[in-house]
Amino acid sequence: MSEYNEADFVAYALSQMDLEVITRNGKYFNLKNGFDIEVEKKDLYRLSKEGWVISPFDDIGQLIEFIKKNEGHAED
Repeated sequence: MSEYNEADFVAYALSQMDLEVITRNGKYFNLKNGFDIEVEKKDLYRLSKEGWVISPFDDIGQLIEFIKKNEGHAED
């Protein structure tokens, strides 16, 4: 039985929601829209932008919804 990898799950969820990942380094994701995600552990994600932590999220759906609602502001 293979071990569950939360970062791989996040990568899959981001791709399914059409959020483009510029780079991935293990549990760290840099997104095209300027956001960064760190997978801290199962069901815990740290969202930041330009080095500023926005909020921890414990639900990948809420995290993606927040990013999608605010991605237009990433270019300001």
